[in-house]
Amino acid sequence: MRIAVFADKFSGTLTSDEVIGEIKKIFKYNNIKSSFFPVTDGGENSTEIFKEYGFETQQMSMKQDFSGKWLPVETLKVNKNIYIETSQLIGIKNTNDLSLDLNTSCLAKIIEDVDILSMGGSRTNDAGIGLLSKMGIDFLNNEDVIEDPKPKDFKLINNIKINESFKKVNKKVLIDTNIPLLGDNNAFKVFGPQKGLANSEIKFLEKNVERILNLLSNEMDNSLDPFKEGTGASGGLSFALGEVLGCEIISGPQFFLNETKLLNKINDFEIAILCEGKFDFSSMNGKVLGEILKLHTGKTYFLGGKFDYNDENIFTDIFELGNKGMKNSKKALRDSAYTLAKKIGK
Repeated sequence: MRIAVFADKFSGTLTSDEVIGEIKKIFKYNNIKSSFFPVTDGGENSTEIFKEYGFETQQMSMKQDFSGKWLPVETLKVNKNIYIETSQLIGIKNTNDLSLDLNTSCLAKIIEDVDILSMGGSRTNDAGIGLLSKMGIDFLNNEDVIEDPKPKDFKLINNIKINESFKKVNKKVLIDTNIPLLGDNNAFKVFGPQKGLANSEIKFLEKNVERILNLLSNEMDNSLDPFKEGTGASGGLSFALGEVLGCEIISGPQFFLNETKLLNKINDFEIAILCEGKFDFSSMNGKVLGEILKLHTGKTYFLGGKFDYNDENIFTDIFELGNKGMKNSKKALRDSAYTLAKKIGK
């Protein structure tokens, strides 16, 4: 019986490799042979995952992130394209600053040097307005330009000017979610709480971002669509890149599965074990494990921190770490892996 383990990170606790390492110990003890694959949506930590499949570092250089810190930033060469994981500069781990005080303007300094930008793992919620302010679009309060606008400034924006320096860019953008920027299940509602947003702040962003984008759409004489699937990645950065700057939007999971050749291997295995910290609504909307689950035709098990989706029948069985995982995630993972091993080893 052929078995594959596809492991994403457990955000804030375990990397993909650490997850695989703990499961390997238990499977070896129970004489279960399996193939192990670290996976990524193309977001946070995707650079390290791609390197495990043989993709090489293109350059390491010092760049300034959204909080003003200088950091070593790594780009990869992926089939002659230069790839950057944007969470290196706007990531949730970079700072504890409130997301209303942060924006995406720092990305303007690297966008011309790369071919592919991956979304995911961001702390930003600015709909890419910070980036656009450095790409030839002025956001104004009456006639006064608001330099480097952050979400806390959005209520002041009541006018927009498109400068002659504005131009579209020919880049590929990898999104790690199908969630739209605005609408019922929008990016602020779904991901805002993870970034520390209160309900009042979520409502503030919904109201002001929609108002600002209407102004921008009128100024550009172009129908911008913040309700489109995928426009909510990285706090709406994918909206700015795709709808305003004209980039090509691509599914991060599909890109990863294609480039690593995993797409052709998924159904080589009768059993697939999918591992991540939390499986929820977002997992089935543009995340890599949701894509693998849809593609795999055999038995599929969930092994992870928490299952929080409304349909348990999408998996053959579910093995959660539960509250134990909060205290000692490695031990809790080993315990759950042991229970799973006993089941599939029968």
